[in-house]
Amino acid sequence: MLQIRPATASDAGVIAKFRVLLFREMGRLEGDELEFAQASENYFDWALSTEREVAWLAEDMGEIVAVLSMMREPMPPKPGRTRLVEAYIHNVYVLPSHRMRGLAKRLTDAALKYAREEGIRRIRLYTSEEARWLYENLGFTPHGRYLEMKL
Repeated sequence: MLQIRPATASDAGVIAKFRVLLFREMGRLEGDELEFAQASENYFDWALSTEREVAWLAEDMGEIVAVLSMMREPMPPKPGRTRLVEAYIHNVYVLPSHRMRGLAKRLTDAALKYAREEGIRRIRLYTSEEARWLYENLGFTPHGRYLEMKL
C-alpha cells in the first residue's frame, strides 16, 4: 500500500541517496559521489532537525520510492506581516519503476497543504522541461528561471 509521510531527521540518509540519484540522472554528478552523499546526509540531518527543511516520502510496501524536499526561507518582515516565510521545493525524485503513478503530484500536494497551514504565501521551484507540465497543472506559473505559486 502506498503511503505519503513527512520525513524526519532519521530519514536524512535516504533523502541524500535520492539526491545522488537525481543528480546522477541529470548528468550533473561531479566529483566524489560518496563525499556528495555524505555532505547531503549531513545537510538534511541538520536541516530537518532545525525545520530549515521539511520533506515528504512516498513508501510502497515499506520501501521509499519517491521524495520531495522543501526549504523554508525566512524573509524580512513586511508591514502587517511580521512572520514571513517563503519556500523552495527541490530534490523531487521518483524511482523510475514508480513513475507516471502520480507520486510527484501527491508529494507536491502534501507540500502545498503544509505551506497553506503554515501561512507560507509563495513557493518557488526549478524543474526539468519533462516535469514542467505537472507543476503548471497544479497552478505554478513562470517567474524568471523558476516556477512559482502564490498562495
